[in-house]
Amino acid sequence: MRYRISHRTAYSYAEAIHESFNEVRLRPMSGETQNCLDFDLAIDPPATVITFRDFYGNIVHDFGVPYLHDHLTIEAISDVMTFALADQPLAGPADGAPDRSPSLAAVATDPVLADEHAEFLIPSTYVAMESTSRELARALLATDPTISAYAFLRGAGSYIRQHFTYQVGVTTVHSTVSDLIAGGSGVCQDFAHLLISLCRHAGLPARYVSGYLGDVSVSGASHAWAEAFVPPYGWLGLDATLGTPCTGRHVKIAVGRDYADVSVVRGTYRGQAEATLEVEVRGTIIDDGWGLAAARPVVEHARGEPVQYQTLGAMKQLQRLGAMTQSIGGMSQTMTLLPTGMPGRTEASDVPRQQPQQ
Repeated sequence: MRYRISHRTAYSYAEAIHESFNEVRLRPMSGETQNCLDFDLAIDPPATVITFRDFYGNIVHDFGVPYLHDHLTIEAISDVMTFALADQPLAGPADGAPDRSPSLAAVATDPVLADEHAEFLIPSTYVAMESTSRELARALLATDPTISAYAFLRGAGSYIRQHFTYQVGVTTVHSTVSDLIAGGSGVCQDFAHLLISLCRHAGLPARYVSGYLGDVSVSGASHAWAEAFVPPYGWLGLDATLGTPCTGRHVKIAVGRDYADVSVVRGTYRGQAEATLEVEVRGTIIDDGWGLAAARPVVEHARGEPVQYQTLGAMKQLQRLGAMTQSIGGMSQTMTLLPTGMPGRTEASDVPRQQPQQ
């Protein structure tokens, strides 16, 4: 499947803010299950962007807007090919094929596996592995103590699908697994965190995935699911929101221990104004074939290695308050400190604020 996906993030501020420094994870990954054929990132006001890979191999775009501005718009457009049809699993046993994974007990007691994937077996920011999720994992294991690793992953995903309700607005971006279990409803982020918690309790390495459903025409957010490391298949995606393995519909952006490692936008700014966030994601099916892209080479980079350094256009900003003028193109810059009491320079507002997350 081939998709064209646009992801627009728009922040607006009631009054001018400054020193906005952000990093975004928006470029789809290239690997065994998909290939990002093209990617474009536009930022308004214009900014210089540094691109690198983080510890988990995700592509990160880092930029700052130091001068006064009352809005920030980030729009990413991706052309990506997944190596499966919309109803075909991206990895793991095909429908009707035998399950070749070892018993979950064997995986949970494998010291080499535990060492290689240690960070995906222990508590993390959003996956605290508390007693509520531990008891749920024990109940699932009690139904079949000899269950295979793959069967447990499928069963845990089906359980979440059957026993929890998808409902927008009852949880927040900061909700925990315990919040979901107590309330019984949430969104894809919450379901992914719960599935990760169940897998880790059972000794199965699990990680968080941010991405898209490429065939969803319009949405107010990106999507999320979980992956578990299941020998001999490797990392297998399971969408607990749908209760099924990830298919050619699923476009992967980033992976990490939980949402904290892969948030779409992470940043701060200085100023007294509160930020208002609007998000729009649009997906279009370009082609339902994948033979050509499957043969395209995938360029890999080491973790933390810079990928590219780019300047998005020639930037020139002149604030009406006469605060500062900046040009990138001619590499000229004139800055004048704002006097105390002017917008963005009071002591209270000089403490960086967090950008709202999506």
